[in-house]
Amino acid sequence: MTLSTICEDDVDARFAEIIASEWPKLEGRQTPNSLAFTPGNTELGGKAAELGFRSASRIRAIPWQSWSLEQIMSKGPDGTWTHPECCLIVPRQNGKSLLLSLRVLYGLFKLGEKIVFSAQQWETAKALWKRTWAIVKTTPWMLKRVESHTCSQGRGTIVLASGAEVVFTTRSANAGRGLDRVDLEIYDEAYDLTEADMAALSPTKMNSDDPQTIYTSSAVNQDQHPNGQVLAAVRQRGLDGDEGLFFAEWMAPDSLDRTDPKTWRWANPSFGVIQTDKKLASELRKFSTEAGMKSFDVEYLGRGDWPSELAEVHEPVITAEAWSDMEGRSELTGPIAIAVDRHLDWYSIAMAQRTTTGKIHIEIGYLDRPSTGVVETIAAIVESVDPCVVMMNRTSPATSLNPALKLKRIEPVLTSGQEMGQACVGFLDDALAGQLEHTNDPRLNNSIDGVKKKPMSGGAFGWDYDTAVLLAPLVAATLARLGLLTHGVEEPKPEALPPAYEAATGPAEFDALSAAF
Repeated sequence: MTLSTICEDDVDARFAEIIASEWPKLEGRQTPNSLAFTPGNTELGGKAAELGFRSASRIRAIPWQSWSLEQIMSKGPDGTWTHPECCLIVPRQNGKSLLLSLRVLYGLFKLGEKIVFSAQQWETAKALWKRTWAIVKTTPWMLKRVESHTCSQGRGTIVLASGAEVVFTTRSANAGRGLDRVDLEIYDEAYDLTEADMAALSPTKMNSDDPQTIYTSSAVNQDQHPNGQVLAAVRQRGLDGDEGLFFAEWMAPDSLDRTDPKTWRWANPSFGVIQTDKKLASELRKFSTEAGMKSFDVEYLGRGDWPSELAEVHEPVITAEAWSDMEGRSELTGPIAIAVDRHLDWYSIAMAQRTTTGKIHIEIGYLDRPSTGVVETIAAIVESVDPCVVMMNRTSPATSLNPALKLKRIEPVLTSGQEMGQACVGFLDDALAGQLEHTNDPRLNNSIDGVKKKPMSGGAFGWDYDTAVLLAPLVAATLARLGLLTHGVEEPKPEALPPAYEAATGPAEFDALSAAF
């Protein structure tokens, strides 16, 4: 990992000839103020920039955009992304949307990716859809590969005949609706990104062989961005040189005078082409109050007012090593319990069954968004395995299925809050004692990685989350274990009387008068 606060204009020097010949008006500092990356093969980034130039729109990437694409699309020796996570923090109106369009186009047409671009505001997402579609529709070789495109009701799409597709949308639990996997997720306007937003796409990303996440934003102003903690945490990881994260932040240090045009050039890499002296001088005159000056610093100089108290480092409830030790596919025996849960508009179905060694084996059999097929899936599983019980948490949104399930003659057993708390305690106790077995399913692993305990009265606790995690698989697995323990006990068969004894005494009779009540 290379981490530096750059003092020498390394990137500027590399592109000096290009700037002189192709961008004579470009005056912005191409080098980020803070940078973290791992060296890799940057060939794809160059190809992505070339694709834009060869399109009908003849797009020319500004040097800082080309260089950023190279780092974002860098590949390691094993052929996977050098940087599974990328974070660009750039002052407003510098052209990061063009950079994102080029990344999307190459992923769509050359890599066959399924992509979700999400923004806090629909106007932002729609603008990038329009920019990207304008390139596609005017480039014949691209257009002939398009199967469909839509843009309405807060959602824009471009779908190729190859199966590759991109969705532009506002952030919500339904951001990845219709996608069975997500190879690239882009969070624009990440100053207002929440953990729940990320959790909504987490299961689909787990289905990708080599997923990548890109965060792009201007700096955080905590007076205006109450959800700035997620981006602040990513930024801190970049400053710390976190492995696998490409981090670049353009900003003007506090020591530079905000009224000096040289400071404007330091913070804005596209200065002279997009930003100009006239534009920024006009903006500066608008801000005369202390709050206004702060807004100017944040938006145009990249001087963020970052949350000082970041979320605590997540301590796993079950360590990765301990959870990995429980992987297995033992011989199973006895009754099967299943359970259903819903979290962030995702349904999960889990099963539990004992192994021949006495452990409890848990599996996730289903994870998907709401559809008419959920009830049919549950009914098919019940028909197939004849479970001893179907479990649900009484307060779970999954109980909305119960009227439809009743028509299928399926009536789930509902747990109370207290019972759910006890079930979580029991699940954790069994896990820490090595009495559980699982199949290393990433859908369940992701829940385990990000879960935390939510204290309840009496020492019990429920499952909660503080990272990008979907709880439904873990809750369903916890309920399935409880169902197996409480409803999967096979009644012992009464021992038959010895034939000789029955012949001598006759069948045993019940004497109510002598019974010990």
